[in-house]
Amino acid sequence: MTNNLETSAEASIAKNRTLVERIQMYVPFYRGYKQKNLRRDEDRAIRDVVTKVLQAAKTDLANAARATLGDLDAMRDLERIRSKVDRYQTDVKKAVGGYSGVRESVKVLESELDRVISWDAHLIEDVELLKEQTQQMVSDMDQGLSIKSDMRTIEQTIDDLINTFRERDNIMKNLVEE
Repeated sequence: MTNNLETSAEASIAKNRTLVERIQMYVPFYRGYKQKNLRRDEDRAIRDVVTKVLQAAKTDLANAARATLGDLDAMRDLERIRSKVDRYQTDVKKAVGGYSGVRESVKVLESELDRVISWDAHLIEDVELLKEQTQQMVSDMDQGLSIKSDMRTIEQTIDDLINTFRERDNIMKNLVEE
């Protein structure tokens, strides 16, 4: 009789388990796999935010282009800056992701991945600074002020962003266990 009660209770518990819990019963490493996928999604979401903010900065740079008309050096400087922002945006979009479920032979260390996600979150703050600088440049332009010092500041910021992102990319490429 107790055997029937135990079987009945087990059946009831089994019915109430979620799909994830049932999968975890059969596939012991599923939970880790799911967590890595969530981290990958977080990484992608952060990089999506960064690219959207960069798009706003690119719009400001395009608006500021009219202030450089007639000044060939300023036009070249602004075009160089716009090119760097474009390249940086492309790099962020196509960066090595937080975890690749496709390449199961590559195991990303979870603590390192958490560190990269934290680093990516700082990227949002950094591109927000860039956006503020481009907005200031547009404001200065609208007031009839020179934007040359703004352009130097923006170029230094984008250069710093590029260097920081290269470091992040190198870390991601080295985060594999053999």
